[in-house]
Amino acid sequence: MPAPAAAPAAPPSLDSHPLAPAALSRASVLYTDLDGTLLGPGASLLASAEGAPSLTAVRAVVDLNRAGLTCVICSGRNRWQLLEVARLLGWDSYIAEVGCVIVPGRGEAPLYFTGDWNKDALREGETPYEAITRAGALELLRRAFPGRIEEHAPWHLNREATHVLRGNVPLAEAQSALDTLELPVRIVDNGVINPPVHTLRGVAEVHAYHLIPQGVHKSDAISRDLARRGLEPADALAIGDSATDVEMADAVGLGVLVANALDDARVLEAASTRANIAATRARRGEGWAELADAWLAARSELA
Repeated sequence: MPAPAAAPAAPPSLDSHPLAPAALSRASVLYTDLDGTLLGPGASLLASAEGAPSLTAVRAVVDLNRAGLTCVICSGRNRWQLLEVARLLGWDSYIAEVGCVIVPGRGEAPLYFTGDWNKDALREGETPYEAITRAGALELLRRAFPGRIEEHAPWHLNREATHVLRGNVPLAEAQSALDTLELPVRIVDNGVINPPVHTLRGVAEVHAYHLIPQGVHKSDAISRDLARRGLEPADALAIGDSATDVEMADAVGLGVLVANALDDARVLEAASTRANIAATRARRGEGWAELADAWLAARSELA
């Protein structure tokens, strides 16, 4: 019997990555995930990676704001959730629903993207969320994986472009099932979560999933946002904790993973194909602060 394939090696640490000094000194904007990245357990900004009370992430946010550096949330959450989070953090713009919705600034109208869908994919007055419902995507997955996938309540509410689900299903099989639909829909694994309540059966490790229009990626949304700002990829950084977040590196000078992301073999596999990925030594918010401190130090040296 052949030996199992070895897991890909972890990316270089942020403090040793050869591309980091130049990338950190040039960048003026950071695209950041929230859950599992900036936020601690329970989606708390005031918790350490272990769940203890902590101001580390808060201090880092304040330091970046004081320096006048731009942070843009790039999350699977809906835009109404991100509106309130951005206000609390002192930020103005955000990318919601895994790249489908961009809000350029506070009070500005959202921009929507539906990837590979034909121009007539949406009926009059229909949102992409409603079109995915009409196509039967969620019911198809429920039948294919009974008891193993469900809506991620209550965060499935008030969505405009994507469905957010939770459970544990083989991603390739789920995508194959979705490929039978007339509407092109992609399922995205957004990492491990710990919902306090669910109705799943026989699921030990719960993942968050998104059903999104085929052809939409966080990296595309970042590219559009950078173009709107008149910036190049080298002017930006990204940080996250999932395989979906690894894709953000395709649109920026340097992508960073918080250390807890390295627990996921899918993250390691995705990162192994990209040379501009680094990892923090600390987990969650402490890792986010590690990047913030390195960014500020690099720009200070440049000045």
